[in-house]
Amino acid sequence: MADLVVPRVKICGVTSLADARVVADAGADAIGLIYAASVRQVLSDAAYDIVARYGEDLWCVGVFRNQEDHEIVRIVERDRLRAVQLHDPASEALLDALAARDVLVVRALTVHAPTLNARERADVVAVVIDSAQPGSGVANDWAAVASLTFEVPVLIAGGLTPDNVEHAIDLARPWGVDVASGVELTHGVKDRTKVTTFVTRARGALSRRGAQ
Repeated sequence: MADLVVPRVKICGVTSLADARVVADAGADAIGLIYAASVRQVLSDAAYDIVARYGEDLWCVGVFRNQEDHEIVRIVERDRLRAVQLHDPASEALLDALAARDVLVVRALTVHAPTLNARERADVVAVVIDSAQPGSGVANDWAAVASLTFEVPVLIAGGLTPDNVEHAIDLARPWGVDVASGVELTHGVKDRTKVTTFVTRARGALSRRGAQ
């Protein structure tokens, strides 16, 4: 990956090459590809094409939840992912397999269960603090997020939109932000104006806080 700095602005739930181009053109750092069961689940052909086109310039992050270790590893190899976001506690076997393939690990937690296991604390490069209902568009408790501390960069997620991202950054004081539904036209389809506005406002707020 050209730049190993943990991303500040991640647009998740990208399902097509066209929307990946929207995200790249807007200046985001990362594209989230959801492989878990979701209205934003990406098809394998689309995921492969997105990683092939943008994987050298942006973080293309495979998002997994309620999936077996072997399935995660199979998808990582098939689509040539170099980063994953895990929404479940990671086993040592999975972390070993990912490390052997030089895959970076981001761990998604919720504000109500913000705990990493010992091995995760050693291996993960960042955490995403989501709301209790990931992907629902329900706003997170930003004041509660601000009280959490980790030894790795923290990205916030949960109900972010172009209209509230600056306020959320001011309250939660994160390293970066992660959005899906808040920049959509419909499930799994991004809105160019919303994506561009979100990235611009997020970068501005992060820059004012000295995050960039």
